[in-house]
Amino acid sequence: MVHLRYAIASLLAVASLLQSCRAFFDPITIGYVSFGVGSAALGWLKRGYLAEITYCKFEECCMKPYLKNDVEGLRIQLQRNLFGQHIVEDALIDALRGHFINIERSRKPLVMCFDGTTGTGKNYVADFIISSLFEKGINSKYVHKYTADFWFKYPANMVTSKLIGEIKQSIRACPYSLFVFDETQQMPKGALDSLVALLDHHTSSPEYDYTKSIFIFLSNNAGAEIAKQLKRLLDSGSYRDKTKLVDFERTIELAVYNMVGALKSSNLIQSNVIDHFIPFLPLEERHAKQCIEKEFELFCPGRKTQAKIEEVAQMTITLDADGLFQNSGCKRISKKVEAMCYN
Repeated sequence: MVHLRYAIASLLAVASLLQSCRAFFDPITIGYVSFGVGSAALGWLKRGYLAEITYCKFEECCMKPYLKNDVEGLRIQLQRNLFGQHIVEDALIDALRGHFINIERSRKPLVMCFDGTTGTGKNYVADFIISSLFEKGINSKYVHKYTADFWFKYPANMVTSKLIGEIKQSIRACPYSLFVFDETQQMPKGALDSLVALLDHHTSSPEYDYTKSIFIFLSNNAGAEIAKQLKRLLDSGSYRDKTKLVDFERTIELAVYNMVGALKSSNLIQSNVIDHFIPFLPLEERHAKQCIEKEFELFCPGRKTQAKIEEVAQMTITLDADGLFQNSGCKRISKKVEAMCYN
């Protein structure tokens, strides 16, 4: 046992030395992490074998199993847990599947904007994406989430360089990193414009390969416009579940470009680097009740009754002036159900 511990310690030391001494060798790739090894003497390391059996057994590395990329698992999770968002399910899965199938030939990162009113599931879906793509989920060092607070923690003249520096460092560590920007409607105008140089076609270099990464922007700005557009479609005789991404993308693009926030008059939109504007449709009463049932299944499945579902519905569901859409989506439901579980 003592000899085994020494052997493991020695292998870890070698792996650590390889990571810290990349300048002494010709560059190759172990997994997705670049560091140097003499190709003639240590060519067998090209498949990442040493990293897999040493360092990466104990620490997260930019390789499987830490990178799951489980798009099919994500599809199943969305089908089970997301209500009233058929466009999100279809458009998101298609976008991710296409990105990963062609990832070694990719010419730019996958860039998406999620937009809709509060409570329609933007952060909820982002969390499912994170857990489906990374073994450690939100705790992965390759997942980076920024909120509006980031822009107010640092002096204005430092925040852009701070952001770009962090992204570059993350991409250098793992080209398959995921970046989520929440609350973009609360960020200063132009806050994200500096990202254009990273998100456009052919902007990568041997040191920084952005083409395999994913950027997601979350916004509430187009929520009201999405609701208006959906109502127009319904009034014209369309069925909600038959609406498509093309029915809403231009609506979202114009709304976020013209309303207060980081994307107002943004170079990100002018430069057409956002690949998909994905609408989160306003929820109806039936969808909110599905959320209530799901929360009961999560917290106290044995105590779910129709009477309790209706009681939570009365406390949480308030419809708009037309009596069509739920004002707060599923936002307030969770804690009401938790309380009802012990009632």
